[in-house]
Amino acid sequence: MRNKSLKAISMLLILTLSVSLLVGCGQSSNSGQGNNSTSNQKTLMTFGAPPASSALYPYWVAVGKTISTIYPEFQISVSETQGAIDITKRVRSGSLIVGNSMSNTDYENYNGTGAFNGDPFKDVRILWYFDFTPIQIIVAKDSNVKDISDLNGKKFNPGGTGAAAAIITKQICEMLGVKPNYFEAGQADAGDAVSNRQIIGTVKAGPAPDSFVMQIGATIPIDLVSFTDEQIKIITEKYAYLLPVTIPAGTYKGIDHDVKTVEVLMGAQTTSKLSQEDGYKMVKAMNEESGRKIWGNVYPLGANNDLLKLTLMATIPLHAGTVQYLKEKGYNVPGELIPPEYQQTK
Repeated sequence: MRNKSLKAISMLLILTLSVSLLVGCGQSSNSGQGNNSTSNQKTLMTFGAPPASSALYPYWVAVGKTISTIYPEFQISVSETQGAIDITKRVRSGSLIVGNSMSNTDYENYNGTGAFNGDPFKDVRILWYFDFTPIQIIVAKDSNVKDISDLNGKKFNPGGTGAAAAIITKQICEMLGVKPNYFEAGQADAGDAVSNRQIIGTVKAGPAPDSFVMQIGATIPIDLVSFTDEQIKIITEKYAYLLPVTIPAGTYKGIDHDVKTVEVLMGAQTTSKLSQEDGYKMVKAMNEESGRKIWGNVYPLGANNDLLKLTLMATIPLHAGTVQYLKEKGYNVPGELIPPEYQQTK
């Protein structure tokens, strides 16, 4: 009798284990790089966003929501980072599948220049560009800094550590012969240092108006440094990915003059490991009307931008899925933007 009971218990345990294994197989997931998604399988992905103090952080949360709403097979989490350089390094390593990018960093990453001098990464791919971001040089209003040359010898933060703004600012200052006393810090700490009068100013790359700039302006009177036409010409001739832009007077409280500066494109970077099908779905979700309503409500500054036209302004290869979507929409994609892994679809 005892043997029969033990045998029954054993059979019950085997049956329970078998059911558990079957359920586990049906709930498997993967990182999403290089694997096509299916409706029966959740694809776990981590996207990289700028610091939470940036106006772009909510945008990237909305990106994750947009894609996972249109394509529920994607399960997306958003990770805060230190900025464009940090994101790019994480995308390189594979710890991030998609991340915010800036066209200057994209160019340097692909070609092995600037912050990535001697270390080109030919597997980087652009999924889309979504907006322009001006370089905003924020200073205390009573500092009387009117020209970038006035920063000579002044304690000044060039931009958050790891942020593309810091790289661009240092390049511009070096080119123009300006030598500030650099205060290196993360974006949030730099903002506090300006507000507390520890330093004379800082730099933010972001849409205007930008919440970070407005936060500083709420604590002390601020101004934005404007470049001269001659300085703009020198800068844009040296760096083709920097474009001239004017921030209109009145964009920020207390700044009643136009601010001439330069800007870069903001976008979404990934690598060639992301499958063409998955990349296509992401780009489609961001461009189709149902998807645009989701992220456009969170990021109204760029809601009316033509993402496809901005994307075609890239200086490095696009993702294969992006090329597929562009061709589907009737765009002529330049040969230099088509990656070798792209597969023609019917």
